[in-house]
Amino acid sequence: MEIAAAAMEEVKAHAQRGYPNEICGILIAASGRLVTQTRPVRNTVVERARDRYEMDPIDQIRIQRECDASGLEVVGYYHSHPDHPARASMTDADRSWAGPYYLIVSCVDGLVVDANVFISDTDGGPMRQADLTVT
Repeated sequence: MEIAAAAMEEVKAHAQRGYPNEICGILIAASGRLVTQTRPVRNTVVERARDRYEMDPIDQIRIQRECDASGLEVVGYYHSHPDHPARASMTDADRSWAGPYYLIVSCVDGLVVDANVFISDTDGGPMRQADLTVT
């Protein structure tokens, strides 16, 4: 996956603002697969927000409609792992869809220290790591 530096900075800033809880959002491309924009999505998990996220479906639908109206494409999703590695967990794999990118950032003590992207070939995983290029 290729992501513009400004879009990656948006993800990092969101993760750092949301620390110590997991944050989540949507990765958007204007054309092709270059991620040029992100949109934060509210995490609806309350009790286990430090290690779980659930995207607010109302936010998701609103963002998808905005993208459709603007000719933009949702190409993936992002979330943070507070104080844990930027690796896809079993929960991440179980909830994955085939096709979209899943960007995971590791936020340790409030600072993003690593980022990796994953993709699944089938709904429900398994997930495999993909190349991540920041341009």
